[in-house]
This record gives sequence, structure tokens and C-alpha cells, in this order.
Amino acid sequence: MRNLKLTFEYDGTHFWGYQRQRAGRTVQGELEAVLSTITNSPVTLFSAGRTDSGVHSAGQVANFKTETCLAEPVLLKGINSLLPRDIALQSIEEVSDDFHARFSALSRCYEYRIYNSLRKTVFNRLYALHIPQSLEREAMSEACEYLIGERDFSSFRAIGDVSTHSFRRMIKAGGRSQGEVFVLFFEANAFLQHMIRIIVGTLLAVGRGNMTIAEFREIVLACDRSKAGPTAPPHPLCLTNVRYFE
Repeated sequence: MRNLKLTFEYDGTHFWGYQRQRAGRTVQGELEAVLSTITNSPVTLFSAGRTDSGVHSAGQVANFKTETCLAEPVLLKGINSLLPRDIALQSIEEVSDDFHARFSALSRCYEYRIYNSLRKTVFNRLYALHIPQSLEREAMSEACEYLIGERDFSSFRAIGDVSTHSFRRMIKAGGRSQGEVFVLFFEANAFLQHMIRIIVGTLLAVGRGNMTIAEFREIVLACDRSKAGPTAPPHPLCLTNVRYFE
């Protein structure tokens, strides 16, 4: 039995999220169907994390066990030939039997893109949130510093989240400008449901001048979802990387 690690990207626009569901098109469902066809046996994928409907990935990781004898280059070519246009396998490699895409991961990295310009453009509409009014980008970046560390992130936890606890370790958080696009980035050992999108919805209040950095810090410490801002839309969010021991 071989343990194969997949790294792949997908455009989440037309998916009901990553995780397989009884109804609706999902990334996991599409991948497992193709892998089962290629290996001629049922396949169950174990992923580094789940993304919501509309969220994208440039570096999702999953693994599965298989008895196929097909070489990795053959599998890579065959899988990509059958995948739909909005999923692309980047690499496939055999790993140790104890590797698990979720439990072996050290951290997950996400980016949230904001198109901050008066000018409307059709090319950013699926991958960035259009905010025409000027944002105080430095204040948003500075506020992110209060997210770093291991803490209770209950203020940024979806009401329906079923996680056993709300403590997470934020490794990096901040913002960087790329011309008219402002990118908020986050790296943590794990994330709660909608956690990044609620953080972004709250940071936008800072950027618009409706909330001070000190008030943002108080929301972080409050551990109360009712204190935070609205949940930002999913389409500008992208899982960019999953980190493992090298």
C-alpha cells in the first residue's frame, strides 16, 4: 500500500466548498472520482483543511492510500487529463506511511485580496473584494499585530462552528500593498470556521476609520462574536500554502 501526497489548486467559484457533500459540486468529490477512475479502486482523500463555498486554493494538500503501481509522472498526467478546468494537480509524490495531510501540517497560509480603487474592473471580480473608498492600510496592518500569538479567537468564530475549542496559534498576520490591491495575509496552526473572513470584516471597519486599533484589540480580547464585524465575502480568500516539516 502506497501513501501518495497531492498538491493542487482550484478556483472555488463554482464549488459548494472543498468537503464532499451529499448534494452539490465539491472539490473533494471531483478529485476522488478522478482518482478512483485512474487507480481502478475507491479513494478517500484526507486534506490539510476545508475551504468554504467560493474560497480558492493555490496550494491545497491531500493524501490517500492506494495499491496502484502507476508511477507518479503517469498519475500526474492522467489525473490532470480527467480533472475539470477549475482544478489542477501541481504535484504528486509518495510519502511515508505516517504522513497525514491534516495532522502532519504545521500551519496553513491564507490571503485575502482587496481591490481598493475607484476604478471598476471585471478582472478582479471573482478573486478580490472591491472597496472603492480609500482605506487606512497601515492601520489595518498594525491592528493585525494583536492577532499574533496563541489565544482564544472566539470573537472571530462562526456561530455554527463545531470545533472543540477556539484556541489557535496565529504565526503571521498583516497586510501588504500591490498597487491598487491590498493583500491581508494570515498564517496559523489552524483556523476556525469563517475566522479569517470575520477578522477581515472587522479590519475593514478599521480601514474605513469606523474603528480604532485600540477598539480592534478589545474585540480580540473580548472573545465575543457579537463584538466583531460582519463576515466578509468568500471569493477574495485563497489558501496559498500548507507548511510541513522539511
